[in-house]
Amino acid sequence: MNKRLKIIPIGGLGEIGKNMTVLEYGRNMIIVDCGIKFPENDMYGIDLVLPDFDYIVKNKDKLRGIVLTHGHMDHIGGLPYLLKEVMAPVYGTDLTLGMVRRQLDEAGLGKKATLQKIDDKETIHIGPFQVSPFAVAHSIPASVGLVIDTPVGAVVHTGDYKLDETPAGGRTTDLKRLRELTPKGVLALLADSTNADRPGRTPTEQLVTSALDILFAEARGGRIIIATFSSVLARFQEIVHLAAKHHRKLALTGRSLIQNVELARELGHLKIPEGMLVDIKAKVPEGDLVILSTGSQGEPKSALNRMAKGEHRDVHVHAGDTIIMSGGAIEGNEEHVGRMLNHLFGRGANVIYGAMATVHVSGHGSREDMRIMMDAVRPRFLIPVHGETRHLHLHSRLAGISGLASKSVFILENGATWVSDGQTAWLEEPVGIKDVWVDGSLVGEIGDRVVQDRERLSQNGFVLCYVPIDKQRKLAGEVRLFSQGFLQMDTSGTLMEEAKRNLKRALKKNGCHPRENVRKTLQDFFYNETQSRPVILPHIVTVLAAPALATPRQSS
Repeated sequence: MNKRLKIIPIGGLGEIGKNMTVLEYGRNMIIVDCGIKFPENDMYGIDLVLPDFDYIVKNKDKLRGIVLTHGHMDHIGGLPYLLKEVMAPVYGTDLTLGMVRRQLDEAGLGKKATLQKIDDKETIHIGPFQVSPFAVAHSIPASVGLVIDTPVGAVVHTGDYKLDETPAGGRTTDLKRLRELTPKGVLALLADSTNADRPGRTPTEQLVTSALDILFAEARGGRIIIATFSSVLARFQEIVHLAAKHHRKLALTGRSLIQNVELARELGHLKIPEGMLVDIKAKVPEGDLVILSTGSQGEPKSALNRMAKGEHRDVHVHAGDTIIMSGGAIEGNEEHVGRMLNHLFGRGANVIYGAMATVHVSGHGSREDMRIMMDAVRPRFLIPVHGETRHLHLHSRLAGISGLASKSVFILENGATWVSDGQTAWLEEPVGIKDVWVDGSLVGEIGDRVVQDRERLSQNGFVLCYVPIDKQRKLAGEVRLFSQGFLQMDTSGTLMEEAKRNLKRALKKNGCHPRENVRKTLQDFFYNETQSRPVILPHIVTVLAAPALATPRQSS
């Protein structure tokens, strides 16, 4: 058997989210991470996006294990869906597995899955792969990168990281252990590209702590409401310290936040002094209270957005409240965040966000962090991962600064098959990859056509057309039209009557092959008359002739 390693990114390249990478050697395969992506604004009705598991399912007899780098949803959120189709041991740190276990329990898989705890001081063997985690600084505790020794050389997967010497929680990226784990060099580096368009180093989390300290001091007499990501648990610890310093109680609102805080406390990653944490309904003077909330992205159902709209059951925002948006808006969410901010300002709150103060820093390294990582690893080949297409290209340009030839850099797409024998590397036939959309309980059943129809419905509404036909497929009664979200029926009678006449002429002229005939005729008519394209919903009903009535007999 030729000694060849395959690396196949299933998700996370050319996008932010649904990170998932396959490493394959002979009859053995492991997966690094299994995340989700949240839908873009034009994915109408879609709840989340999954990686395409087809390749894994087809090769499930090769799967030896799934290794997780940390507990963010873009790295673990797809596991309940994958484990419904294939079963394999899942390896992760204590906090990561705690978050996974909660998801699996909700999906009814908790008792079926095998979860095996790892830490950043050990090495595990999974088939021919030897996996050694190393600590990294990120916005969630217990994050790791991975050194994966294979029969043809070592592969380093950084996971999400930044090089912060004074991070919240005190966990730095352990470059010393990374070097110790790779004495024979590194075949390939798979490195986080998220901030490849940001120069310099990513600022330290201590800047956030200092900015929050000042805002706490200025907010005398009023509540402090801090909105951030529910998984930024390292920052929560700093907020706890500040609350203690300024003699404030702490309350939580938002289901995911409450669950994550409980889990982090159980595992010792978050320490809250006895008596500080109170129920959101507790009678605490407003000047003595900090409220941690979800909703930094303006999510419609999040706790902060409900406060902004006056719909939160327990928190009513008013003048005197200081609201701190301690989470940068993810690209595509700016409109939702802006609308929420306007509502909060309208309620009289003092809202701190964006460039007004350093209340958020990224958990991902910037260009200089990436260069330092590359110099520490000195790989033979670089594969930028975790980023949109522009991030991957910008990351690749740093390779030249570190002395890596352009032919040693591979900018891949999801589904690409990267192959190496330990000396050279090349690409083989890609694996077919598509996005899998989740809509409620429907997984993969919603396609482009449905979403396109939803987009048109959101923009132009629909017209339902009732067409009665007889057994000979000829028109057998009056055509009726009903509109929703397109035109008001009571004010558009003339147009609708003309549409009916136009349709009846077309049906008589073209014969009744009704469904497509109806759809095309009405689409063309409404576009010509209104320049709008409502969705046309033909409803064809076959009308049976009524039986002849018997002549009543004359009574004698």
